[in-house]
Amino acid sequence: MRKGIPLNKQPQNIPTKHAIKFSVWVPPPLEIRLLGGLLLTPVWRKPWFWSPKIKVKADIGTAQHHAFFWQFFFGNIDKVATIPYNSMDIDTILSEHSPEDHPSRLAFARFLNEHYPFLSVKGWEMRLIRQRDSVLSPSKTGTYTYNEEGDTYITHLSTGTITMSGDRHRQIMADWSNGMSTAQICHAHSIAESHFQQYKRVHKITRSTVAVTNEQLMEVDDQDGLIDEIIVSRRHTLVAELAKEQHRRMAEDSKNWRTLMDDYVSHMSTLTKAPKSVPKINLTKAKNPYALVVCPTDFHWGKYGWADEVGETYNFEEARKRLMEKTETLVSRISTKPEKIYVGAGSDWFHVDNDAGTTTRGTPQDMCATPAQILITGCKLAREHIDLLRQVAPVEIVMMAGNHDRHSSLALMMYLSAAYEGVNDVDIVITSNNRRYIEYGNTVLGFTHGDSMSKQISLGSLMAVEARELWGMNEHKVWFHGHLHHQRMHEKDGCLVIQMPSLAGHDRYHARSGYTTSKAGLAAYLIDSKEGYIGSLFAPVSHE
Repeated sequence: MRKGIPLNKQPQNIPTKHAIKFSVWVPPPLEIRLLGGLLLTPVWRKPWFWSPKIKVKADIGTAQHHAFFWQFFFGNIDKVATIPYNSMDIDTILSEHSPEDHPSRLAFARFLNEHYPFLSVKGWEMRLIRQRDSVLSPSKTGTYTYNEEGDTYITHLSTGTITMSGDRHRQIMADWSNGMSTAQICHAHSIAESHFQQYKRVHKITRSTVAVTNEQLMEVDDQDGLIDEIIVSRRHTLVAELAKEQHRRMAEDSKNWRTLMDDYVSHMSTLTKAPKSVPKINLTKAKNPYALVVCPTDFHWGKYGWADEVGETYNFEEARKRLMEKTETLVSRISTKPEKIYVGAGSDWFHVDNDAGTTTRGTPQDMCATPAQILITGCKLAREHIDLLRQVAPVEIVMMAGNHDRHSSLALMMYLSAAYEGVNDVDIVITSNNRRYIEYGNTVLGFTHGDSMSKQISLGSLMAVEARELWGMNEHKVWFHGHLHHQRMHEKDGCLVIQMPSLAGHDRYHARSGYTTSKAGLAAYLIDSKEGYIGSLFAPVSHE
């Protein structure tokens, strides 16, 4: 027998029309029909028909009287449950039971369903919610009270009452003032968005609100301390606003970069392939094979220098003239044919790296054209230069990304890779590594721009670690780098380190800083297959 509410514990002040749930032992099938106008549903229509224990529900007048009647004839009364017929009766039931005796609203609803099953658990729960909302007076909606003792804010919303600790309330104020979105705050503080919108209006929380409550203003004795709190709060707000502005600028830069790349891709789509072959310069074969290293590092295509301001003119026309003429000068001085020519690509070949006209790190530059013009014309000029060197010997292009053109160097390599696809005498290896190692004959050649070199770690040490196999297999080690715009050569840690010159002229920055003492020009370095570095050629820029 299930546990029910004893008959003497049933509410007494409710209408007399009730239902009784009980169980009897009857042999199925059986139809029970009660005289006196009481009708029971045929038991064979019930899902529990095949159970010998049959639940019967009947409207039978006064609950207790008929309960005793059925107990006398059949016994085994499971439960006598009153079923009120209006909300007044439900209110009566709720008035006789305290929700404080239960851990949660759901637990209370389950209790009521167990003892008053005419409503489901969900039905009782909804009734409890309506009762809670009805307790809140409409006059209180949109107001709040502050419990000083417990540092608690009780806020009355149209959807109910929210109780929140003072720390949480002040944190919400600070988060909103610091620029957090509604979704972020609702997630962080586990509050519904509709509730938060009302909560803001009740407490008059805005983006410009300082995270100091009215209660704090009323209670503070130390005016200086309050001012300090306000300063700290506004500092956080300003930092948040600065972060938003930086994000906006990054998004704008990204958009500009996409625009630039669209122009570049459009040009790439109409790219004319480089010729499969070019006319060859007739040179005598060298007795000992050697390679030629020609790296027009720090070319700074697109740089602008005004003669009246910096002492010389540097623009597209002057830069192209220097590159092609000095390359022809070096080639004319070669008496024998090299086995291969290594050409450094990038290494500040471009003066700027984005549509904003700045270096990779964001330093503004003086330009003689738009960034798109610089990128497209610079790629075409690099191909012209390579085609010139192809007339002498096969060319291998080595990527040397610079500090001015970290990304544009990669774009240049992709351009050249597309232009020389299927060409046998031009090899291109695309890499994003700052340092590149190549084996030629009995020599390891290292290539890097030079801006990322550490004063504490030498290039020789880097090569010994990063190219340890090549280091152990070859007798000679040579490093090539640029960045500093003047020639220098020294030996350190088992390596010959060659700092290459620049063809570029001056701009305002170099002129004003006094970086005008280096001799501009283009150099070529001879690497013997057995003996390593054997000499160099230099074609200086002369000012007529």
